[in-house]
Amino acid sequence: MNRHLRLITTITLPLLFTVGCASTDSKPFVTADSETDNTLTVSQEKIDVNASVKLAIHNMDGYLNQLEQEQPLATTPTEEITDMTVLIVEEGVEFDTLTNRLSATESEEIDQLIEVENSTSAEPEQMKFFFGFNKVAISDTDKAMLEQHGTYLLNNKNVVLVINGHADNRGNKNYNQYLSLLRAEAIAAELTRAGVPEGQLRIGGMGDNVPMLNASHWGENRRVELLYRDALMLSSQ
Repeated sequence: MNRHLRLITTITLPLLFTVGCASTDSKPFVTADSETDNTLTVSQEKIDVNASVKLAIHNMDGYLNQLEQEQPLATTPTEEITDMTVLIVEEGVEFDTLTNRLSATESEEIDQLIEVENSTSAEPEQMKFFFGFNKVAISDTDKAMLEQHGTYLLNNKNVVLVINGHADNRGNKNYNQYLSLLRAEAIAAELTRAGVPEGQLRIGGMGDNVPMLNASHWGENRRVELLYRDALMLSSQ
């Protein structure tokens, strides 16, 4: 509509200006004999000019009103809405109270998100695994804990797990070295079964050379210790 208004103004104003100039500057030559007739003629011209101006303004207003009626309404494109679950935590509402309002599926999704977040942000707590005398078998409890290590490694590709096996000081030193390596390999095998790439694992056997407390604490020395290291830092050593 602004474009039409500028167009009408551009055309109308010069016309009105021209008519106005004609009404003031185009007075007829007046003589003493025809003074009365010329006065009537000038008055009549003023009346005609006023009528023309009013008519032009009236026509312009009518045209603008018509343009307003014909102007299409502004529309905004509709955005595609996809199904999604939105969790809005109300101020002052306890989380436990809020979870009671959620469906079972929504609660499970939230629990999975929390579990993934925890697994990627913190290392598992248990870093030592103990074995029986002359044994390399892993208990079911330790296997469950190793699954947490596997999840952490899969979600943190930039870390490497160093697995060091140990033995107590009873028996032959060479055999103890071999036994400690078998224990480390048993831990590594559980992690690879969980999907951890072998490139994220470093395996070593320490024999009975590094007792945890002292050489007489046999049960504590039959162990495997886990140690996380940054892959880039480890490769530079």
